Amino acid sequence: TMVTSFVLIMEIIGPKWRELFSVLYQIPFNLGHLTLAGFAYFLRDWHHFQFGISIFSVLLISYYWLVPESPRYLFTSGNTERAVEVLEKAAKCNKLSTDNIRSEVEQFAKTKNTAVAAKGNVFDLFRTPNLRAKTLYMCFNWFVCGLAFFGVAQYIGHSGGDIFVNVAIGAALELPGTLICIYMMKAYGRKKTLITSNTVTGLTMLAIAFVPQNVTWLNVGLASIGLVGMSISFPTVYLYAGELFPTVVRNVGIGTASMIARIGSMIAPFVAGMGAIAYWLPPVIFGLTPLVGAFFVFFLPETQGHPLPETIEDGENFGKRRSTDGVENGRH
Repeated sequence: TMVTSFVLIMEIIGPKWRELFSVLYQIPFNLGHLTLAGFAYFLRDWHHFQFGISIFSVLLISYYWLVPESPRYLFTSGNTERAVEVLEKAAKCNKLSTDNIRSEVEQFAKTKNTAVAAKGNVFDLFRTPNLRAKTLYMCFNWFVCGLAFFGVAQYIGHSGGDIFVNVAIGAALELPGTLICIYMMKAYGRKKTLITSNTVTGLTMLAIAFVPQNVTWLNVGLASIGLVGMSISFPTVYLYAGELFPTVVRNVGIGTASMIARIGSMIAPFVAGMGAIAYWLPPVIFGLTPLVGAFFVFFLPETQGHPLPETIEDGENFGKRRSTDGVENGRH
């Protein structure tokens, strides 16, 4: 649900509002995390707890009738007629003219080979060298977010004191981190933002290894700063991946990256529980992985201000010219 709805946002919202809405999209997730402490406090039986947090998903059935298909996806799949219908409906909702929509879409269609574009699949993410490298670097950063975000949150719960209060505090700190992300991505781009947030999490978690275990307030404080860093990284990787993967495999690309993140989140509880072996082991693991992720980001191109790649060829070429231009400019 999260992946599909995010892709819809990415493909409907224009570049001007992409940073804002891609981050605002995460706020309900933060609020949901915050309410978990309340649900867990009042629903101590895990059966009741699971039912309580799952029942709201029934409302999503209504999306079948309420949410339109992505016009960008319809266009790249060759369904130009339906794409025009969705765009015209959107224009009417915004009280805009629909006179030129059909002609502009048909004119743009002449410049794109939609028959080829429609054949994109998950294997195309790994067939060409540039797109393959970007996919691997991006997937690792999603793994980092899954491991460190959920792992640090659970580590805070294991750090002593009231587990409900610790989880609530950690979740509450995600909100300012998410809002800071809006400014950072707008001012510094996706690349610098992700490097910075991963580095903050990595350094603060590594610092815990040098703090005595009985100094609970400092351990929780440093871990909370690390969680703020991850609350910046998570919205960033969503937007970054959405702008990096071409339209024909965007849903597949983000879905693959999200699957890798879930592997990280599955491992996270076991890492958080390694404190029984050595108290410094969980923070060291939660600290090193974001730093490795930050290193890999250096090899990714900046996507801010660039049009979304549409075809596999667009995705492969994106980021290549930048390095070539730099060499040529250096020679002159």
